[in-house]
Amino acid sequence: MTMRSFRYGLALFLTVLSGAATAQDGNVTMGQQIAEEYCVACHVIDRGGPFKLEPPSFAAIAVYRSAEQIRARIEQPIHAAMPRYTQYMIGGNIDDMVAYITSLGD
Repeated sequence: MTMRSFRYGLALFLTVLSGAATAQDGNVTMGQQIAEEYCVACHVIDRGGPFKLEPPSFAAIAVYRSAEQIRARIEQPIHAAMPRYTQYMIGGNIDDMVAYITSLGD
């Protein structure tokens, strides 16, 4: 293996690795789009929204819950009233929602 091919392989590996980390972190814009389509009927989803409890605003969730707690609540909701939940909480959408909600606490 030449030094040039080693560098190319290393660069490719690092690019793939950084892409995987980004995907795992979630996409804030996609999370916002999901929230605007599915969550806004019940939750206040905007930055700076009022802190309410039933159901909690996303701003309140961002301040009072860790990313791990948010993920756990999305994966195992405490109530069954979330409409069409199984239709949008698939694949990376949970990562996207966690990224969006936590971004509201910044």
